[in-house]
Amino acid sequence: MDTFGGTMPFLSQSLIQTQELVQRALGAFAPELLLSAGIIFLLLFDLFGKAARPRASAWIAFTVAGLAGLLVLLRQPGQVELFGWMQGEAHMGMLRDDDFAKFFRCFILAATLVTIPMCLMLPAFQNRKMGEFYALLLAATLGMMLMSGATNMLMIYMGIEFASMASYLAVAFLKRDPKGSEAGLKYVIYGSVASGIMIYGMSLLYGMTGSLHLSALADAFTLTSAVSPGLIAASALVFAGFAYKMAAFPMHFWCPDAYEGAPTPITAYLSVASKAAGFAVFVRFVMAFRSDYSLSISSPSEGVPVFDVGFGWVGLIAGAAALSMTAGNLAALWQTNLKRLLAYSSIAHAGYMLMGVAALRPQVENSGLQFAPIFFYLITYFFMNLAAFYVLTMVASKTGGETLDHFRGLGARAPFLAIMFTLCLVSLLGIPPTGGFTGKLQIFKMAVKADLVWLAVVAGVNTAISAYYYFRVVQAMWLDEAKDRSEVRFAWGHMVIVAVLSAPILVLGLAFQPVAAFVRQFGF
Repeated sequence: MDTFGGTMPFLSQSLIQTQELVQRALGAFAPELLLSAGIIFLLLFDLFGKAARPRASAWIAFTVAGLAGLLVLLRQPGQVELFGWMQGEAHMGMLRDDDFAKFFRCFILAATLVTIPMCLMLPAFQNRKMGEFYALLLAATLGMMLMSGATNMLMIYMGIEFASMASYLAVAFLKRDPKGSEAGLKYVIYGSVASGIMIYGMSLLYGMTGSLHLSALADAFTLTSAVSPGLIAASALVFAGFAYKMAAFPMHFWCPDAYEGAPTPITAYLSVASKAAGFAVFVRFVMAFRSDYSLSISSPSEGVPVFDVGFGWVGLIAGAAALSMTAGNLAALWQTNLKRLLAYSSIAHAGYMLMGVAALRPQVENSGLQFAPIFFYLITYFFMNLAAFYVLTMVASKTGGETLDHFRGLGARAPFLAIMFTLCLVSLLGIPPTGGFTGKLQIFKMAVKADLVWLAVVAGVNTAISAYYYFRVVQAMWLDEAKDRSEVRFAWGHMVIVAVLSAPILVLGLAFQPVAAFVRQFGF
């Protein structure tokens, strides 16, 4: 009876805590709950539907993602952490509801909304049940949204794994496509290795700090001895996992094969949404350290002073940025497959973004100001990369391929698409008056102010190198003759989407101040 009497208060307290959790988290977590419901509905839609209805599945996924986006936009972040009772402390939760997470949740959902219409153009996706595919797309979106708000190393790992597993299946969705199957297999193997490396590094950090929460990286901990080698090893191993998600050096080798073999819409989605989610969670991780990127360690023995253990995050990130830019741009010089070329371009752009991350300093007041150049660059990259892949998907659906030969003479066959694709390539290169130029300029200035002049010089040299392969595509479209000179026609709806994606490239180059001021609110 005493046992029963002692158990009841505990159960009652747990029920109260659960009720408070639901009330507090329901509004902030509503977009993720909606996506979860949409995933289940799409799977059932295919399971119980007799005929193939690919367009209906696409519209269901589009509606769910759009409603989730509205929920994110309409909610004012509470700047609080959710699911904190799992660790016994309400202020140390698994996810954080803040402006930083709101920016990336909107970014990821917007990429999903652009990807879905792109899928409707693929001949391989016609006349087949597509509910499973769109469920995978929403599942990857859900995992990436969890990554953007994760403040606990366990949630970081779960978000990355959830997004990765859905991405593996989406890449290899076309079972009879040899390239797709090969790409999916390589993606799985590389992702599994990166995942194992990362979780091992996190386990080392947990052993040193006694906590899975990111705030523990800046707090003082009780350890018996100095563990500088352990911190160095743990930090490097964790960075390997983040670099894999960002497609940055030295974990970038999966990217070209996966991008080439995947359906082009998934390639576009991974190049934008997955990269943004990787940067979101990585920035949260490095910003959790103290301002000098060190841990304060104290000994339980009396008379032993407190000492600091530091790790050169700036040097590691700057080195990875320089090598990502160089490896990506040099490898792109010889590519004739445009999906593979844009994959290496994506690796190079990961380097440019890492240059901005290297210039960040943890626990600085007005963090939105120092994040603003990276946010601006991400927005620019969103439009110029998705627009480029959208044009690539349209051309490939009519010509049957995505190599340089399929784009020869495009200026005469489809002048509007050729103009839009040229604008995207010029912006990816970083030539005024495009958003790519203003985005790179802000990142360069950020690096110079952080005394990373050498890195800005490396980035400038790499920008010059990239001009060769970008203009090689422009030359093929406008100066070379196509074997088939007949005009290529496309549905007006897709042409409108390309125009909508391409127009902001010029706006961000000519009138960038309002956007630059707008993104300053998304710090944490």
